[in-house]
Amino acid sequence: MAGWAEEAGGTRRVLIWAPVVAVALLVAAAIGLWARHGAAVFFDMVSAGLAYCF
Repeated sequence: MAGWAEEAGGTRRVLIWAPVVAVALLVAAAIGLWARHGAAVFFDMVSAGLAYCF
């Protein structure tokens, strides 16, 4: 019984941390683009990407 509880807690932990890590990676990518291309090109790339999606 204790093994199942520990496994469920580990799964719950993964479900909590996976989105946190994904958001952190997206923020890091945004900062990297900003640093490499500058603000004007960065905003142009983001708006073009959003326009493509929608």
